[in-house]
Amino acid sequence: MVANTAPGPDPTSEDLPLARRNVGEVVADHIRQLVFDGRLADGERVPQREIAQELGVSSIPVREAVVALEREGVVTIHAGRGAFVNGLDPEVAIEQFHIFGRIYGLAARRATRRTDDAWLEQLVGLAGRIEGERDLAATLAASIRFQLLIVTAGGSKRLLALFRPLSQIVPGNFYAAIPGSLPRTRRGVGEIIRAMQAREPERAERACWEMMDDIGELVAEKLRQRAADRT
Repeated sequence: MVANTAPGPDPTSEDLPLARRNVGEVVADHIRQLVFDGRLADGERVPQREIAQELGVSSIPVREAVVALEREGVVTIHAGRGAFVNGLDPEVAIEQFHIFGRIYGLAARRATRRTDDAWLEQLVGLAGRIEGERDLAATLAASIRFQLLIVTAGGSKRLLALFRPLSQIVPGNFYAAIPGSLPRTRRGVGEIIRAMQAREPERAERACWEMMDDIGELVAEKLRQRAADRT
């Protein structure tokens, strides 16, 4: 089995609770969507009461969501004044995906050195699903499992805690929201797998860097287009 794997659910399992979210997480996703769509702009106060009314929830999960989003850097909380949006622009997107790729790459390099053929076979199976699946939701779920399997095997609980927030910059179905992201993901996953099968850790790390840098550029282009459409 996998060497140095953190405890928790098997990332390859069909029963992995990707969709089992508490109310606070649903609210956080809603706020992320508002920020990504530009409906909440840089420096704007998060209308917590209105969000609670819109979603039909109490103020408690909204406050929980805001606290979680501050840890991600999406908002800044000012005592007595509320939470204010830290805007999402092309430069921020590129920066976040650059960091995301370095964490992912570090985990891939370590996983290539630490894991055995049985673990790699699981990863190859997920890569096949990412390549062949036509349903975007199922493809996204397989991609998330692929990433988690690598980060869980090659990292630590702290590394995984850093990785999760960075993966949430684009809410909803990433492949539907960002044109070109799915073919780039498929190519990158293939490069990662080939490097791991060859037991070349630095090559696997570099494949993660390059994939996430390219995807960051795609997200930035989406944001640029959105800004241009509004002018």
